[in-house]
Amino acid sequence: MSKKAIPQIAGTIFCNSASQGNDGKVNCRGVFTSFLAWAYPTSIRSWNAILTIYDLDEATTTISAAISYGQGKETKLATANIQRGKFDIGNVINIPLRYRFENEGFHLVHFTVEDSIASLRVPVKVTTKPWPNFTKKQLQFLKENSSVPHSLRMNILCSKCSRPFTLEESVLPDEKLAGGVLPFPHTGEIECESCGHILYVRDIQGQLRDSIKNAVSESMRGGK
Repeated sequence: MSKKAIPQIAGTIFCNSASQGNDGKVNCRGVFTSFLAWAYPTSIRSWNAILTIYDLDEATTTISAAISYGQGKETKLATANIQRGKFDIGNVINIPLRYRFENEGFHLVHFTVEDSIASLRVPVKVTTKPWPNFTKKQLQFLKENSSVPHSLRMNILCSKCSRPFTLEESVLPDEKLAGGVLPFPHTGEIECESCGHILYVRDIQGQLRDSIKNAVSESMRGGK
């Protein structure tokens, strides 16, 4: 009787997106080790974990992923199935993950081969970015240069009932909003009138403001 293989998770990388070809190779784009956040709770972050696994059993194997912070309990993120390759020289699996972060600092992503002792814990850091405020000089530049974007707009659906919302903000204090839109709330939260679900939008607002601030800074430098 042959000895049953004990799976080994060799390692993983995190990336923004990935695609897997017929040859089993995975092309990763935007490899990273940390997330940037402008407010908490963050918007839902989506990313990919690319795991390398050796010594799989011939049957289909299930990999589970979870996340924890500090001494808190693990929150399940996803499960994925993988089968042993033809030559058993190692297998690569792409597991899409989604999570809304509540805190800055190090989190642990846990990967476990079900019905096995094989596991891997990978730290990922959440770093808070300063709120992107605009200086008087930058605001004056925006007033004088209409080609540089000075407003931000976001279309969002309630994750519970799919009701649509359109939010807008101008970084120019005196500029009026377009009709039919809502201003970004000062609290960073919107309560859906249809179902009562709370939408957290301040983190997204910070991302959009930061993109405008970067565009202004680049334009003021002459695009260099």
